[in-house]
Amino acid sequence: MVHAAVLRRLSQAGIPFEAVVGCSAGALVGALWAACGLEPEELLRLAADLRPHTLLVWAASGCLPAGLRARLRGGAGRLDEAVARLQRAEFARLRPPLRGLGILTLDLLRRRELFVYGGPGIAAPLPLWSAVRASVAVPGVFLPVLAPIGGRRRPLADPGWFTAVPIERACAPPVGAQRIIAVDLGLRVCLRQTEAYWRGLQESCGDRLVRLRPDLRGCGTMIARRGDAARLAAAADEAVDAALPALRRLAGMVS
Repeated sequence: MVHAAVLRRLSQAGIPFEAVVGCSAGALVGALWAACGLEPEELLRLAADLRPHTLLVWAASGCLPAGLRARLRGGAGRLDEAVARLQRAEFARLRPPLRGLGILTLDLLRRRELFVYGGPGIAAPLPLWSAVRASVAVPGVFLPVLAPIGGRRRPLADPGWFTAVPIERACAPPVGAQRIIAVDLGLRVCLRQTEAYWRGLQESCGDRLVRLRPDLRGCGTMIARRGDAARLAAAADEAVDAALPALRRLAGMVS
């Protein structure tokens, strides 16, 4: 919900960007927007359909017979259509002027992050659908995705416990971003990206980095409460609006 609302407000403000990098929910929203062509309002409607029981159905259905799986998933609202679009999407076909889309995953066997990056003319090591599925495969909820890497099938999962915002991947090749808008949801499960981490990063990057940190206090993560959708969207709007002067300078819209 927050990532979609941030995209909506950035679009309304006319802030351009050339590449999208995400993990977990950020990978899902980024791929649906960049590679599937879903607009922010469509993403917000999709997010409103997600409920704990919806996620549990999808988590459990992978272990069920095909007939029962189809029946259970049939009640998943717009999620089925979005998944079908993701299954057909390709790194090679991104909405212009995007030049690249990056998805961060975690190799559970090697305990190393695997960054999957592709775009028009840039070959990715995995299909887009496999990369997104792996990035949202929360350990303990969803089964890891077995993907062929280096001639072996590797179990890939959500890297969010170690990296919630893949900002280093945005700075380094092959992305090599010089100016970055980071959406930090302040997840407590992330062990590495503490407030001290962000302070050091901001000092080293200076004006090249704009960190958006919506105030999500009181809102659920996996289990939504009544009114959370409106509060999350409002928090995203407030974070972007507060940073608009810095965002416009970053985009070269003002001196």
